[in-house]
Amino acid sequence: METTSKAPRSRLNRALDILGRGMIASGLLLLSFVGYQLWGTGIAESRAQSSLETEFREQPPALPTYGGLVGRIEIPSINVDKLIVAGVDAQALKRGPGLFPGSPLPGQFGNVSIAGHRTTYGAPFSRIDEISPGDSIILETSKGTYTYIVSGEPRIVPATAVEVVATTDDTRGELTLVSCHPKWSAAKRIIVTANLESTIVPEPITVFDAPITGDIPLTEGWFHDTSVWPAVIALAIALSLIALVAVWLVRRGRRRFVVYPLAAVVFLPTLYVFYENLSGLMPTNL
Repeated sequence: METTSKAPRSRLNRALDILGRGMIASGLLLLSFVGYQLWGTGIAESRAQSSLETEFREQPPALPTYGGLVGRIEIPSINVDKLIVAGVDAQALKRGPGLFPGSPLPGQFGNVSIAGHRTTYGAPFSRIDEISPGDSIILETSKGTYTYIVSGEPRIVPATAVEVVATTDDTRGELTLVSCHPKWSAAKRIIVTANLESTIVPEPITVFDAPITGDIPLTEGWFHDTSVWPAVIALAIALSLIALVAVWLVRRGRRRFVVYPLAAVVFLPTLYVFYENLSGLMPTNL
């Protein structure tokens, strides 16, 4: 009788043990994914910036193509020094701050509009809220170096306020920086505006792509890149198999201090690639 009562209790204990281990593993994976978003994405951005730096030294073309190099942005007051790319879609902003389609180029008449991440992929505009009136923002291209003076405090606008990146006065040189607000949210946008130094005569407008229509980019939400699903599923299966094989080998008598480190050598790089693909399902505005 006593043996019979112990059997259900034993099964319950095993079930609770499995559930507990599963919850701990899920928590650790979630925590590591947050770490990847905060710091791991910066690795990819850093590699892209190094490549862009090499290209910049070799003098980029005066008129960039979509996704190509535009120039450099420096904001001394918040320690920003990044290469700018042409475009503000998910792929472009993984490489650095992006110039909006339809925007004039640095140093030209019109509103030069640039977007950047606040929390991921190097977070170039992480401290955009700290920019103050009178601060300098320096844009450099193959044609020259242009200084813009911040004209007011950072302000918050609706996420659909497309007018903030449009050119409303083509007789003067302006600059608008755009990022999401608050951090980790797509609810609104934070913008900073600046004017080209009065000692510089702007050039005629030359845009690199068609004018913007509709909402401001950076609004791609959850699961926007469906092309990553096959890789996400395949890598999730691979990670599960690596973990299961490691546990099976230990239970078969293999030494855990040998099995687990060897498994980690395969598991961790696979996990990094998994997170890279999983990021394609995250909103582009983080």
